[in-house]
Amino acid sequence: MDKKTWKKTGLAALVLLVIVGIITNYIDSGRVTTGHEPKWCIKTVNDSGNKVTYWGLGYKVVRYVGVSPNEPYENNIGAKMGSWFMKYDLPTEQDIKIEYDGKTVAIDNREDRDKIYNILANSKYDSEICDGTNTHKITVDNDVYYLKQNCQEIQRKDKQAKISKEDLEAIIKMIEAVDNKE
Repeated sequence: MDKKTWKKTGLAALVLLVIVGIITNYIDSGRVTTGHEPKWCIKTVNDSGNKVTYWGLGYKVVRYVGVSPNEPYENNIGAKMGSWFMKYDLPTEQDIKIEYDGKTVAIDNREDRDKIYNILANSKYDSEICDGTNTHKITVDNDVYYLKQNCQEIQRKDKQAKISKEDLEAIIKMIEAVDNKE
């Protein structure tokens, strides 16, 4: 084969590889967004078994599993898809302290911390502040929230969010459980 034929063959192989990479990326991104395991990847597991990386043609999927890498893909804690150079680590856990009636309680249970953080972070804060009294001061890392039981609201800075009765009761039960344990 002469030099021209090698260049044409190499270029055709490169174009074919790029096209296959685009197609597999499209298929696997659809699978990842719907909660399924990527299909066209090589699976690697780290030493501790809590992080699984799927390597595809020009992309990778990183997921953290709750129990073991043998768990179904749907049981993931966090999954992210990007290029081979993407770095992804789970966010650090929030430190949650609650002050009420002169006591300070630290929420240690991971599930309880996640529930409280999700309630606080996903509430829709508006500018209307009720006249209720602050019954609990909740500190999440450097953010401070005030729980107002009589209004069923949470105050963050100068804004307030309405919470459901169930969410309010859940937070109070978590606080009482920690208080009773101590």
